[in-house]
Order: sequence, then structure tokens, then C-alpha cells
Amino acid sequence: MASARGYLLIATSMLALAGCQATNFADVKENIPLNSGATKQTDLDVPENAPAKASLPSVSDLIGTASANVNPDAGFITALRTAIKNDPSVIAASHELAARRAAVRSTASGKDFNFDATVLGGIEDVTDKTAGVATILRANRIVFDGGQLDAKIEADNFAVKAAVSALQARQNERGLRLINSWIELESYRALQGLIDSRLAILDPLLLQLEKVAQSGLGDVSQVASAQRTVSLIRVTQTDVAEKLALAEVAFKNGFGGLPSKVVYDANLISKSLPSASVNKLAERAPALLAEYYAYRSAEANVVALEASDNFNVAFEAKLQRPFADSTYDSDESVGLVLTKKFYRGDQLAARVENAEAAAAAQADRMRSIYREGEQAINSARQMIKSMDAAVQLALKNAQITRDEIDYLRKQLVIGGSTLESVLSAEARLYDAEAKEIGFIAERRKAEVTILASTGELARMIGLDTPGN
Repeated sequence: MASARGYLLIATSMLALAGCQATNFADVKENIPLNSGATKQTDLDVPENAPAKASLPSVSDLIGTASANVNPDAGFITALRTAIKNDPSVIAASHELAARRAAVRSTASGKDFNFDATVLGGIEDVTDKTAGVATILRANRIVFDGGQLDAKIEADNFAVKAAVSALQARQNERGLRLINSWIELESYRALQGLIDSRLAILDPLLLQLEKVAQSGLGDVSQVASAQRTVSLIRVTQTDVAEKLALAEVAFKNGFGGLPSKVVYDANLISKSLPSASVNKLAERAPALLAEYYAYRSAEANVVALEASDNFNVAFEAKLQRPFADSTYDSDESVGLVLTKKFYRGDQLAARVENAEAAAAAQADRMRSIYREGEQAINSARQMIKSMDAAVQLALKNAQITRDEIDYLRKQLVIGGSTLESVLSAEARLYDAEAKEIGFIAERRKAEVTILASTGELARMIGLDTPGN
């Protein structure tokens, strides 16, 4: 009979719970659309008084602040520092560093006491209609885990150092791209001004030569040769104009606008070049240090996995208190808990092997980064030497050509030279001066490459890593 009463009580309880969520079938029937092809309700059909939904930012919201907004005329260093700080990739690296630091705090909290509470309520005995509530409080703290937690903390600390170096590397990489865009902008502006000035001189000469040819006193072949010379320069002018437009687009993408007063500070860059040996410079490169600390973190993870096979000892306290009509007794316990997993198949060995392989791969990446950094510094230094020599040759060649033009113009007055020879000399002068501009640009890029590869670029403009 008691059993029957128990089943009846359970059935009644289930019906009562179901009744709390019962559906009004009459309302449903009235709301069923008569048209079976009715479409689903869209966001446009939501009533005006419906509660607003919490929405995540859209693509437009997220990219709304992606565009650069820097004033290049605020100063070379100021504009460069602001552009790097506001770069989304640099900000992302900063957030990654913050996440790594939070992970250290999270792991280190494993050494503290952990408290949790549980409240239980329900029917203890359906037959006797006994119900009650109980509260369970637990506290535990790790006493010994074979060094597993310490190894995890060490791994997280090295991950923080890797994130710091990665942020520094990203700052220098972004600075390299921004400065290179500044160098190219000024280079093509100089070429544009140079070619315009050359054409301003060549066009009147060509017009004069054409008039002479039309009068029948000049040589038609000389006119044709001069026209070809001017035509080649105009083709070059079109090419320079296109490259200048691309350089302006690249500059605007990094800074947001074009400079009108401030120019590239070549002296500051040259004075900041480090003079240490290539090996020392390559060893302190942020990109290399990021890989090195990532390798140390991977090795610490191996130690943590190996330590997980040891005994674990923890201090634990438990307090259980029943309330209401509960018939259970109180329960208090304090002591040490020892645990060890004796068999996990090949799981632990496989995880250790995986971690060791990851650490070995990280070490190989570090060696690869060192080679690339060493090559970049050596190549940049060689480029500086080569461009110094090339600039001197271009300057000498330009001066010789200027002297030649002066001589040809004087000879032209007395009939000792022709307009075609003067036009050709003017074209050669443009070529020599254009090469000088190009050599100087390449030299400047090599200098910035050394600064960025060694991490000196960010320090030069006053960029400090947060918390470093």
C-alpha cells in the first residue's frame, strides 16, 4: 500500500510539474496560419513593444575604426609613433600579451585555497514523505603535485615573455613598412619634380629644332632622334606618375593623410644604426627572442606533463549540514588526500611525445629565424656600402653631364654642336639624377631594415612594451 502511495505521489508530482508549462491549445489553434505557405517571422515583423535583443557588433562596427588617422605634419617621430600605436595588428599583439599575463594569474591561483559550496534539496524518502535541504562546503589546496603546477606557471611566464618579444617584433615590422612608404613617397615626389623640370627644358629645345627642320635648314633625322628622346622621357614621366600615385595610396593607408611640411629624417635614422657585430645584433632581435621564449615555454610544458604521472597530495576539508526535516546527520572531515593515476593507456606517453616534438619544432623555428635575421642584417649592411659607392658614381656622372651640357650649349651658339646633341645630353642628365634618387632610397631602406631587424626602431621612436 505504501508503495502504491509512493507511485501515486510521483505521478502527481510529474503532472504538477508538467502543468506548470502547459500550453493553451486553444490559443495555438487560433494562431495557426491558414495558409500553409506562410513565411517565418523576420526581424521586420517584431512588435514595437518587444524587448530589444542584445546584439554583437557587426562587421561595419568592427572595421569602423580600422582606418588610420594620423597627422604626418605633427613631426616625423610623433607621426610614426602614433601610427604604430594605432595599428590594428600592434593592438592585437598587445591584447595577446594581456591574455598571456591573465593566464599566468589563473595558473598561479592553483596554489591558493579553493572553496566551493553545494546546496541540495529534495525528497529523501518518497514513501515516508521525508524531504529536506543540505549544504555542503568544501575547501582544498594542493600540497604536493610533483612540480606539475610550478612547471605550468613557468610555461605561462615564458609565454608572456614570448608575447612581449612578439609585440616588439610587430612594432618594428610595422614601423619598417611605414618608413618604407615614407621613403618611396619622397623618392617618387623627387622623381616627379625632376622629370617635370627636364621636360620644361627639353620641350622648348624640341620646338626650336622642329622649326629649324621645317625651314629646310635642319636635318630631319636629327629631329626624329630628338623626338624619340623626348618620347622616352614622357613614357618615363607616365610611369613615375603611376608609381607616385601608388606610393600616396600606401602612405595614406598607414597614416591617413599625406605630409605637406614634414620630411623624412634621414640623419636621425643614420645616427641610430647599431655598430655591434652581426651575431650580437641577430641574437637580440625581438623575432628571435619570441621564438626562444616560446621554445622555453614548450619545454616547460613537457616537464609539466611528465610531472602529472607523480602522486598528488592535497589538503581537503568538508562540512555538510542538513536543514529542515532532513534525517541525515552532519558530516565534517579534514585531512590529506593522496591521488595517483596508475593506468591511462598510452595517453600520457603520447602527450609527452607530442609536447617534445612541439618543443623541437620550436627550436628549429628559432634557428631559422636566426639565419633569416643574420642574412637580413648582412644584406642591408652590404647594400649600404654598395649604395654609397653608387651614389658617388651617380653624382660624378651627373656633374660630368652638366659640364657637357654647358659646353654643348656654348658650341650651339657658334654652330659647333646641334640641338639634338643638347637634347640627348639633357636626357642623360635626367637618367643620372634619377639613379641618384633611387640609390639614396635603397640605402635608406637598408638602414631601416637593420633598425627593424634588431628591434632598435621601436626604441628609437620611444615605443615601450606595456609592463616591460
